[in-house]
Amino acid sequence: MEAIKEYLELKEWLVLFIQHKDIFQKKIVKIEEKEGFVIAEYKDHTHYFAILPKITEISFLDNYKDKQISVITCNTKDNLNAIIGFWQKLAELQMLSIYFVNPHSNTDKKWIIYPFTHSRISEHGALKLGLQTLFESVEEYKQ
Repeated sequence: MEAIKEYLELKEWLVLFIQHKDIFQKKIVKIEEKEGFVIAEYKDHTHYFAILPKITEISFLDNYKDKQISVITCNTKDNLNAIIGFWQKLAELQMLSIYFVNPHSNTDKKWIIYPFTHSRISEHGALKLGLQTLFESVEEYKQ
């Protein structure tokens, strides 16, 4: 039951976030939900958002190698550690972004990482410390 609540919170936050970002450009044609994804169709491209309150596997991303995709997840230490564990695979996906979100945070509500870009501009040895610093910029999501 808790996972459903987290999913719905993340979905609600995401839809408002997408709409707010498009408020001036007005490029969104439609936003729909299909099988755990929020799909934002813009005039010039389609963006897939996978809502994963808990990251346990990422094999589904293989089907989105040539698509613009974002993973929306709760800002938890478990999810941070999962991303670090999957880092090599994630860093291969050029159009992937990962949003760590806490809609209830009193500080920032999200932080974003682009593994492909991040892995090219930062030292591998500093990965964990760098991600930990970003993680701490948003309060940890508590169930």
